[in-house]
Amino acid sequence: MRDLERHFNTMYDKFKLMLYDRALRERGRSMPGDLSLQEVIYMEIIIALGDPTVAEFSRYAKLSASNTAYRLNKLEERGYIRRKRSDLDKREYRVEATSRYKEEYGVIFDYIHLVCDRIEERFAPEDVDKFEEMLGIISEELMPEAGTQLKERSK
Repeated sequence: MRDLERHFNTMYDKFKLMLYDRALRERGRSMPGDLSLQEVIYMEIIIALGDPTVAEFSRYAKLSASNTAYRLNKLEERGYIRRKRSDLDKREYRVEATSRYKEEYGVIFDYIHLVCDRIEERFAPEDVDKFEEMLGIISEELMPEAGTQLKERSK
């Protein structure tokens, strides 16, 4: 395995483990309102899709309409999501994560922010700019199979 691939895998694993650590923490002492692992995945889908419509979430999560309604109702009752009427189509609702999810399970967002701060402190501004450019190219051009829903939303 090349160093590039090895480093990329290690970095990706570290980000995943941060999320898994929080999702699995204190599973034996679950509290009312805690999310199941499946619900954490649903929340991560909602965040990655960027406030998807109910139909977009349902399609991506591969859930039936009734199962989607059930899952979203449970998340909404516990305060992890809210549904808001779409500005473009009043018949449509978008699903957004609330601050509760970000506070309780958003350790990965804080960690990404921390790593970005460390990158800016460690490297010269021109290197940071180049790295940012490279990440944009990787995300937009070199990963066409991943996140096609994200591209469709940005059009």
